[in-house]
Amino acid sequence: MINIFLLNAALVLFATSALSADGELRAGFAQVDITPPIGAIITGPMGPASTGTDDPLRARAMVVQNGERKLAIVGVDLVKIRRDLSDKAIELVMQQTDISRDGILICPSHNHSGPLIPADGDNNKLNKAYIDTLPKLIADSIVQANKALQPARLSIGRSLVLEGHINRRLISKSDGLVLNTWLKKLHNLKEVPQVLGSESVIDPELWLVRFDAPDGKMLGSLVNFTCHPCLHDRILSHHWSADFPGVIADTLAKEFGPQAVCVFTQGASGNIQPPVSWTPDWKERSAVFAKAAVEAAKTAMAVEGPVAVDYMRRDVDVPRCNAEAQRPEAITRLGWRAESFEGAKQTAAAMPRMLNVPVSAARIGPFAIATNAGELFVEWGIQVKKRSPFPHTILSELTNHWVGYEPTELAFRHEGYETLAGANFVSLEGIQKLVDTAVEMLEDLKKRDPH
Repeated sequence: MINIFLLNAALVLFATSALSADGELRAGFAQVDITPPIGAIITGPMGPASTGTDDPLRARAMVVQNGERKLAIVGVDLVKIRRDLSDKAIELVMQQTDISRDGILICPSHNHSGPLIPADGDNNKLNKAYIDTLPKLIADSIVQANKALQPARLSIGRSLVLEGHINRRLISKSDGLVLNTWLKKLHNLKEVPQVLGSESVIDPELWLVRFDAPDGKMLGSLVNFTCHPCLHDRILSHHWSADFPGVIADTLAKEFGPQAVCVFTQGASGNIQPPVSWTPDWKERSAVFAKAAVEAAKTAMAVEGPVAVDYMRRDVDVPRCNAEAQRPEAITRLGWRAESFEGAKQTAAAMPRMLNVPVSAARIGPFAIATNAGELFVEWGIQVKKRSPFPHTILSELTNHWVGYEPTELAFRHEGYETLAGANFVSLEGIQKLVDTAVEMLEDLKKRDPH
């Protein structure tokens, strides 16, 4: 009985601390330019040296507070964030604010027209000097957003986007395994006489959480959508760009004012991308997503009453992939030479048997955020939404760390690029544990304040 009493008391204390005495919600937004210098290497295949900028890269931050709990979310126009970089940025924020470590989410958009982020310890001289500046730039955006805190009203909007994104894994009739949509082999009728459709689904939800000043002017928004940002024509232009998340942010600013900062978080998009990549009409294609964001903002539903702000984080140990067991045919069947992926396989095999991976969960009233540090397959993200006790839930991948692709059990059986050792680092058992941990944390947040 004593233990039950103490547990109930603790839950009441947590619920009380998540709300101020008058239930006032406060929000602040800020953005900082993080565009790399010309000459730094662009990420991705055939990564060239940059020669210009089509649109700037930014760290866009929001801080939300009710009572003693402050939640900071920063969307960065990067392909990923290393653990050492996010830990340093979080440390700098804690030195300058009263925001706790567990309440800071650093969320790359997975932008493929941003800088190469080499592995920790990689002495890539062209990019290293720039990358060393990232923790301070990211921290500055959060510090500025914290200083901008003011009373706010919350609204939640959603659009269903049914064009412009696909599941990029197709099943080949010849062997029943998967081929990725970009593989040249797919266009050879002798090698691939027939495909049997996509392996799985897409996630059509584009979410927009809107924060307005008491006079109705938008302060900023949190946007979540599930699709690889690889529209921008980086191959030919060799220019920096924020890709479609940047177009969404610019469009919202034009519609609602330059103060309306858009913080973008990427959904579980490990197997989701546009039907074409590196295309000259990337802005027109991006406009589909931007229009959906504007519509979500205009039709957002106001949240009445007190808005609880809460969060938690756990650093979870999970087993790495079994790189040593990968069969050479898993590579050669894609049309690649087995030795071309040997370096990536060796990198995976050299990792510790157990990997430490951060997982976070947060809530802003009825809206919940679960995070994952990998390129999570869309089915996992939908599973988190289904299992969440909150009415509205998003999955923010690549948050505070990067641990490679995280496929499903079916995807591992079907093989394909994302399941190769070096593209994938975490075992299926580990992926399941990370997803389960996120759901458990959402359930714990709900118990603290059931409203």
